[in-house]
Order: sequence, then C-alpha cells, then structure tokens
Amino acid sequence: MILVNGPGGDLWTGMQVARMVQNAKIKTVASGFCMSACSLIFMAGLERSFGTGSLPRTTMVGIHGAHDKDSKRVNTTHMPQMYALYKQQMGEKFDATVINQALYDIKEAAGFLRIREVQRTLEKDRTPWFCPTGQTPFEQCQQHSGKDAFSLGVVTQKETVALQLPESMRVQLGFFGKSLGDPITDMQDRAEALVDGLCKGQLLCKNIGQRTINNYLSANHNKAIAVGWGKMGYGVRWGVDDPGQAILRALYNCNHARNNPKLCRLVSVNEHEVLPLYEEASAQATELLKQLQTPAPAIIQSELEEPGANTPSKLRLGYGLTGMTPKALYGIQRWDTGTLVQSLKQKERPVVIDVANFGPVIPGALNFLNGGLAFEDEKLDQHYAERFSHMLLAAAPNLEQPVVFYCASSECWLSVNAAMRARQLGYTQVIWYRGGMAAWMQARLPTVGRVPVAVIY
Repeated sequence: MILVNGPGGDLWTGMQVARMVQNAKIKTVASGFCMSACSLIFMAGLERSFGTGSLPRTTMVGIHGAHDKDSKRVNTTHMPQMYALYKQQMGEKFDATVINQALYDIKEAAGFLRIREVQRTLEKDRTPWFCPTGQTPFEQCQQHSGKDAFSLGVVTQKETVALQLPESMRVQLGFFGKSLGDPITDMQDRAEALVDGLCKGQLLCKNIGQRTINNYLSANHNKAIAVGWGKMGYGVRWGVDDPGQAILRALYNCNHARNNPKLCRLVSVNEHEVLPLYEEASAQATELLKQLQTPAPAIIQSELEEPGANTPSKLRLGYGLTGMTPKALYGIQRWDTGTLVQSLKQKERPVVIDVANFGPVIPGALNFLNGGLAFEDEKLDQHYAERFSHMLLAAAPNLEQPVVFYCASSECWLSVNAAMRARQLGYTQVIWYRGGMAAWMQARLPTVGRVPVAVIY
C-alpha cells in the first residue's frame, strides 16, 4: 500500500483501516507526507519504508494525539488505542517518552511529532522534532537528537523505495489552487522589461534589479521572486525544499525589507510567471463587484442567529484559533453578508482584508497570509505586531477609513485577532465579517482566486 501525501482524517476510520492492513500483513510505503490518521495506517504495515515522489525534506510521517473534529481540542480518551498500535508495531525500538509526547503534549490539532525519511536526507535533517502547536517556531520545538525514523521503529528499512507514481499523484506546481501550466521560455526578456518598468529610469535601481534577476535565473529550482506593489523593492528566495516555501519567503522578504515595508506581488515561481494572475484577479474583481446581488433575507437572518461565545478581552493564542467565535467584539462593528455587499457596491469601498491561507477570496479583498496570529512569547508577538502594523498601514494608510477583516468561517479566530490588533493600532472603523468565506459562498456570491500581497509570519 502506497500512501501519497495523506493529511489524515477521522480517527475511527484510520484505526479500522490500520487493523485491516495489520491483519492482511500488507507492506506500506509513505510517499510525501503521511500525517495524523495516515500515520496509523502506515504504522500498521508489516514492513514500512519511505518512497520517492516528493522532495526528501517533505517526505515524512507526522504523529499526534486525538482531537475533536469541530473544536480541534485535544481529546485524551482516545489516546490509549493509538499508543497500543504504535507500541505493537515499533516493537523493541518503541520509545515511550517520544510517543507519549506526540500524543499527550500537543496543545491543538496542528501540533505534531514529525519524522523525515532517512536515506535521502542529511543527518541534521532526519532528526525528529516535536512542535506542540502549528504556530510554534521551529527553534522552540523539541529536537530528538540521535534518533531517526529507523532507530525509532517508524520504518523497518533505511532505504527509500523508488516509485513511479501515476500522473494524478505526482506533485504539480500550482499557485493557491491555480495550475501554472507550462514554464515560460523567454523569462530573461520578460524580467528585463519588468525591471525597466519598475525602476522608471533610475540607474541604481536598474543595476540592482538586473543583478537580482540574473541571480534568480541562474539559481536552482524552488525559487520565487516578488516585487513591491506601487512601491520600489523586491524579495527573492531560492534553494529551499519546495516551491511553496519559496513563495512565502520571497513575499515576506519583499514585504518586510528594512526601512521599506510594503505590499508586494509575486512575479514568478521557478520558471512560471504568476504576475498575470494578480492582474487577472483584479480585472475579475472589478467586473464582479458591479454585479453583486444582496442575498436573501433568510440567509442574513441565519447568520445573525448563529450562536457565539463571549466577547474576548485579549487575543486568542496560536493553539486555539478554531472553534466558536464571539457574537460581538469590543469597539468593533460586526457585519453580515448583506451589509458587506451593500458597502462593496458603493463608490467609496472599505478596505477588505482576508487573513485565511487557502481557498478563493471575496472580489477586491487583499490577502494577508498568517495575518491573524498571536503568540505567548512577548518578544515574538511584539515583532509580529510591528509587521502587521506596517502591512495594514500600507493597505489602509488613513486610520479613519473602514477596514473589514474576515477569514474562513465563523469558527475562525484569525479575523478576530486581526480586527482586535487593528483597533489597538488606532483604526476608528474596524469591521469584522464574522461569517467569512463560508457565509459568502453560502449566499452564492462570486469569488476570485487568491493572490497574496503580504506574509506576516
């Protein structure tokens, strides 16, 4: 059984399939990531190994404890059956300390013990590491030095199996859900034209820009470059594990350049041009906003009647970003879909900021990736707050203009945190669209592709 990029799923189903694999004495191979319930199925294999198909550093098994499907809170009642399966399959190599930590010490659903493949990675990269939350910085995660997937009994062999995956299972380069198609062949000419347009005749700018472009073109794969949006500057990244990391780091480097914070747009990823996707999304948004229809009263009423938690007095930290959000926020307006639609049909529209990381967006919205986080570490949170402030001021320089925040749904706290931070910064018309993308799509309203302009973390 070959498990290809399995994100996990239902615990009961995972255990049932694991028992079937175990009883049938099937060999299992993990190609790419195999996380959560996928790890149960993988570990049930009579013989277990990693396979080719993805980059070595992104080929791994991820183990963590059970959690509630809706609230994402840890549920310790289901841990013993998971513990028993891991112990049985790992045999004499079983390390109770490591597995107990993976199961019981997570603080939320995105906490994991991650264990990379052995053969194709450097020694430092194959060291397992445990992060209690999805927002825990890597340097604060616990490293299990001297151990690896083989010594822990996760795999029964060190060698990576050569696989020929079906076309549908091979890694396809995309851009937030959009296929990038074939690489362009005249990248050099397009890059030179871009530099000329951005620099507007300034010789120093052109020299630096051309040198950067040349370095980018000659760099190895998994690279990306971003440029300032309405402001000079750029950000690049190359030589990382996958294109997604290159995208995030190039955009981040462009956004937060020293003494030059700004919104940015990505130009290319590897040999694929992505800047036209921004222009396409902008043109689509202009047309779609003209055609917006106010949703039916019943849809709006269902939004207003949706239950909610108490009004918070502080930001929600990284391990509790999903679950029922408040019905109201102090000093912040709460809008329903009908109110947002009416505001977007006006000549003077509010600045709308999407702080989710995936899926389509509301036409005209600006996407701030990781835009609603909060950290227990005061120093880390202070630096994050500074970056958030710079990006928000770039998007909405007038503190009195209305700014709307939203994310995936009414169970997403990212928009709550972002709205509260905006109010702390002195914005006088902070608006929270509680229903978020789920409510917008429930009302059958149009969307456009995600094209991020900022990465906060």
